[in-house]
Amino acid sequence: MSVSALARRLGVAPSTLRTWDRRYGIGPSAHAHGRHRRYTSRDVARLECMQQALEEGASSAEAARYAINAMDTHLSEWERGPSPQILGDNSVNEGETNSPHFLPTLSGLEDTDPAVRNLSSALIARDVVTVRRIIARAAAERGLTTVWEGLVVPVLEWADEGRNSAAAAVNCRVFAECVAGILSTMTLDAPIAVGGRVLLVDVPPDCDDPGPLIAHDLALRALGAALATASVDVRIARPAVRTALLASVTNAGPDVIVLWLPQGHCDVPALARAIRRRRSGLALLAAGPGAAAAHLPRSVKAVGRLGDAVDAVVALI
Repeated sequence: MSVSALARRLGVAPSTLRTWDRRYGIGPSAHAHGRHRRYTSRDVARLECMQQALEEGASSAEAARYAINAMDTHLSEWERGPSPQILGDNSVNEGETNSPHFLPTLSGLEDTDPAVRNLSSALIARDVVTVRRIIARAAAERGLTTVWEGLVVPVLEWADEGRNSAAAAVNCRVFAECVAGILSTMTLDAPIAVGGRVLLVDVPPDCDDPGPLIAHDLALRALGAALATASVDVRIARPAVRTALLASVTNAGPDVIVLWLPQGHCDVPALARAIRRRRSGLALLAAGPGAAAAHLPRSVKAVGRLGDAVDAVVALI
């Protein structure tokens, strides 16, 4: 890639790239006799890593050191593994891409959607720009509920499988931060709400093990974003204790409440009775990882997948 082409890709001036090359040694490494030097796939990935560090508040020198160290670490890991492939971020639907990233084969994801493989590869490289781009583009093309179940959940499960290792734990956290940012943006940019108000309540667990917290939190955010994009007036409450939960019901004045249940025991019948004493005439739904196993009264309807929950809420309001 030429200096001018890479400058357009990163949104910086060509002179900025030349300055980074001169001061920090992050420049083009490919050279053909009689021609200008060109940026290779590794050079581009390193500069994107540096740019992300700059966006997060690092100085130019700090960002350059971070990018060099991060790329050297990842490349040494890849060289010990299977032969790398080039997987792209330029399409969420096509199997063959021409990404500039130098990425590895992903064990266990060979037969999945190409977008899943590409997203996982970008996550291994901790290329948050590409991670966000893939998810945002997929959501715009396919819809959030489809992307959540077909793209985000498989990658989240894949990242969570190796959470006992330090590198996998970081990957899982980076991915969660990227997804949470996209969901927040979608919620803020949603159209004006119509109809009744919906309150999503993250029910505090009765046990010490509520299950995987990252997946639990992101799924709740995804439901909120999906409802917001469907023009639903949605609020999210995360009470620490049951008394705070009941106070949120009184303050929000909702027409529909979705109880987001964690794994483990939750006394939903008692909670439902307490909620109805605070506000009568509302509809109660149960969702989340604990909904399938929870003992629900007849007045509380269980909804399963994200798309089913959105459809059930929209039908009620």
